[in-house]
Amino acid sequence: MLPANQPSTDYNLKVKPEKFQSLEDARCFLLKQVKEWDNSQNKTTPKNSGVVRLEASLESAHPLEWLTLQDCSQKIYWENRSQKEQFAGIGSALEIADGKDGYENILQVISKILQDSPETVRFYGGMRFDSKASISPEWETWGTARFTIPLVELSIIEENVTLACNFLPGDKKNSKLQPLQNLLESLRTEDVIIPDNPLIGLERHDLPEYRHWCRLVEQGLENISSGKINKVVLARAAVFSLARDYDPTELLLQLGRHAPQAFHFCFQLAPNKAFLGITPELLYRRSGTQIGSEAIAGTRPRGQTLEDDQRLADELRNSEKEQREHLMVLDRMERVLKQFCRQTKRLSYLERLPLRHVQHLLSRMQGILRPNVNDSDLLPSFHPTPAVSGTPDPEAREIIRELEPFDRGWYAGPVGWINRNQAEFAVAIRSGLLCGRTLRVYTGAGIVAGSVPEEEWREIEVKLQSWKSLLGRS
Repeated sequence: MLPANQPSTDYNLKVKPEKFQSLEDARCFLLKQVKEWDNSQNKTTPKNSGVVRLEASLESAHPLEWLTLQDCSQKIYWENRSQKEQFAGIGSALEIADGKDGYENILQVISKILQDSPETVRFYGGMRFDSKASISPEWETWGTARFTIPLVELSIIEENVTLACNFLPGDKKNSKLQPLQNLLESLRTEDVIIPDNPLIGLERHDLPEYRHWCRLVEQGLENISSGKINKVVLARAAVFSLARDYDPTELLLQLGRHAPQAFHFCFQLAPNKAFLGITPELLYRRSGTQIGSEAIAGTRPRGQTLEDDQRLADELRNSEKEQREHLMVLDRMERVLKQFCRQTKRLSYLERLPLRHVQHLLSRMQGILRPNVNDSDLLPSFHPTPAVSGTPDPEAREIIRELEPFDRGWYAGPVGWINRNQAEFAVAIRSGLLCGRTLRVYTGAGIVAGSVPEEEWREIEVKLQSWKSLLGRS
């Protein structure tokens, strides 16, 4: 196999085994190939702007456990809800970020780079919920949007395990080959089992606190009764002070054990500085011209017994209020699909989505995209959904800016990945921002006619249960 974008006369790879038995063997193989590339006498700068990717297949690996071992300030992790796709990356071969002007231009630049790169090269990243909202200090370095191609990546797709490295084949002056070699040389490859160690939380405070929250919900209901909006999603931030520094990927590993049926993600910019979460909500997944999306809205806790669980599920499914809230999301998502698709189909309606601590109403849909539709068209249209903003969206976002006493940042924004022919984005709910020894956990509730402030507070506490379990709290 020859590296992508490199003519066969420039570089020849020796035949490699079908699959390596260990991460250490794969590491050594990739390090050797990178050094040979760097020492090649015929190295030239390709005319395109694509990324070079070298890969080594493995028998088995555990990407998130591997990620926790690596001594690297910048890390990413993504795992889909079926747990059949896992991606762990360290370092940055290429990063594209925007601090102020939205993310449509970023997506167009990403698309151009990917067209000249191997299909397996992925950008991972996310963006703010509201690019027009004021940015608070804890979110300043994140920008409006940020997408990264890792230098080194360990992935599982179905049962195919790959250790890979990515780099831009620029001239020696601008090359990242030396940092890549250093990273490969320091890569840890031993097996490890990370035990469950609850975080030690010294104190918690809520933004807004209970009484303030009730007043905000009442203000939201006033906007609904006046006819300005039909729904608004109001969020809270539970702010935990921690006893010591914690590694973000280790937190995600433990957090994921409390929520296996979710998208697991972590975007780490520096040690002890990361955005991570366990969201159940798919925004959309595209494969070529095929696209799928979901509506998730309506919540009940899980029962303590099978009978109690079934009673709560029936209560959820038969609630006029919950169905009304769900249909607001479903109608919007189907309208967006029809805008870009020549054919759409509803796959399920008011299906039950059972998670560990809560259960939701779920409706699934799919479509076939029209020609020349890409992610720079799709993402701004899908986001934000009524499940995280409200309806109508412009008015709902205006009310959120006015009422919420904190900056959402990337909370409730799209997070995910893009490659040449595919993309997958989830909605970053059930998420937290770790800044040193401060952990902010964000959770929201949909406010519609009939909502009761005290009940919405309790619903959010149930949604926080996975995080509270991580903190050793019941």
